[in-house]
Amino acid sequence: MRITAVIAALLITVAVLGAGCAEENQPSSGETGESLLQDAVAGINGELEAVKASAGESARVLGAAGLTNAAGKEAVRQAMLNHPYTESTLVVTKDGIVVMAVPDNYAGTVNSDISSHPETGRAVREQVPLVSEVFPLEEGYAGVAQSYPVFGKDREYLGFVSIAYRPDALIGRVVAPLANGTPYDVWVTQTDGRVIYDTTPEEIGKNLFSDLKYQSPALQEAFSRIVAEPSGSLDYSFWDRNWERNVTKEAVWDTAGIDSAEWRVVVTRSQDAGEQQGAISERPPAADAADEMKAFVAEAALYAREHGRNDTIAAFNDPDGEFVRGELYIFAYDTNGTVLALPFQQGFVGTNRSEVHDSSGVAYISGMSRIATEGGGSINYVYPNPAQGYAEELKLSYVLPVDETWFVGSGIYIPEVGTEFDMSVREALVQRVKAARDYAQEHGREAACAAFNDLSGDFADGGEYIFAYKTDGTTLALPYQPEYVGENRFDLEDRYGVRVILLEIAAAESGGGFVYITYYNPDTGLDELKLCYVAPVDEEWFVGSGVYAGA
Repeated sequence: MRITAVIAALLITVAVLGAGCAEENQPSSGETGESLLQDAVAGINGELEAVKASAGESARVLGAAGLTNAAGKEAVRQAMLNHPYTESTLVVTKDGIVVMAVPDNYAGTVNSDISSHPETGRAVREQVPLVSEVFPLEEGYAGVAQSYPVFGKDREYLGFVSIAYRPDALIGRVVAPLANGTPYDVWVTQTDGRVIYDTTPEEIGKNLFSDLKYQSPALQEAFSRIVAEPSGSLDYSFWDRNWERNVTKEAVWDTAGIDSAEWRVVVTRSQDAGEQQGAISERPPAADAADEMKAFVAEAALYAREHGRNDTIAAFNDPDGEFVRGELYIFAYDTNGTVLALPFQQGFVGTNRSEVHDSSGVAYISGMSRIATEGGGSINYVYPNPAQGYAEELKLSYVLPVDETWFVGSGIYIPEVGTEFDMSVREALVQRVKAARDYAQEHGREAACAAFNDLSGDFADGGEYIFAYKTDGTTLALPYQPEYVGENRFDLEDRYGVRVILLEIAAAESGGGFVYITYYNPDTGLDELKLCYVAPVDEEWFVGSGVYAGA
């Protein structure tokens, strides 16, 4: 059975709409902080209204068909495909019992009694559309739940449908295209001080009033004003965008939010923005640089084992020391993702970066940790290059464990490889994979993998094909390389030594995510840089697809 025409049409429609939104959000050369702020607030509100409309349509179908009807479940699935950043949807009765969970990965929440949760009580009591504050969701992560009441045919209140997502994903869809390439940073906070978005992703999830990094009286005074006043402007001092030094920041803010949400959107600019530029150095050939990098990391790991953790970390953090050699420098993390050494971004030392993603959504710190626990290896991601004025470039890093508690690494930049994947392309990729996941959950592994492996079917569309693996690395679907089906490829490395399947397994086990690899492109017959997205079908296997750079 093929993907339905409805789903196919939906994917095309959303891709077109996404491309239009991304184009409209591109900053003009004359973008000011005030205009960026107003565009950000309008865009965030537009996204919230769009989720509300999708939830409302789901509620309409559920009200007519019944809370557990198959038609209602299909409406919920379609609503989630409209918004690729959404994580899950629950349908809850007026008594607080979960009767439906989409996707099926969250089926374990069905029959749960969540009536005691404040957000459930509020939804049942008020019976109006609501946007919650961030809270630990039943599905196992902290996020926002946007709910809509469900009424039956006689206007009898039946319960509500709740679409859950990480707020930084929704906000980032609007803000990233606006702020990229400008001297402005943007952060968003709830009025309780919890940061729900920041162009410096390490700040997301912190609280302005309790985190140790924010405890200066001047900062506390500034933050108190921001959460107390719906709009305004002020100056404050904090780390620059690269976390090298303290600077004075000019801030303007306004308020976004619908249905009781009140999010302060803050746009900042360093008063001396643009003055600090790194020196441009001559770059060695990538192949030689990669060998040099690996030898450098091996040397650092040996040094760490011989000199002890404290002395070693001090040496690694010295920007003028022996572990900074041209563009190469050693970084170190504990296996939980906390920074131990980062010589050119000292403000990050002591910060946990395990949840940090690059501009394409690659969770590179957690990926490094996983690679280190498996004995070491390489990973690709996008990162600011201090030798090129902190321009974002593709980086190939190599990590090795020192012991079971921490690891060291270094990286080289590969600027000649383009890494700008348009937002609409990334979102279409996520929707394609989630549609394949839904198909697999509905039809089962055998039928789904047969469909994925069918070169004449809808899932094998050139470079946009669907692949599938077990979480032990066994290949289940690979339509253009059928000889690998049934083979275990857990140890597969691409030509740069990137642990392809290992990183995809790690992303799937975290609920889904992005991975950069170099892999065969059936459209060209060449190995090319590929941004993959994978999503778990269940605990035993996952599906994925990718888009090639320049596609």
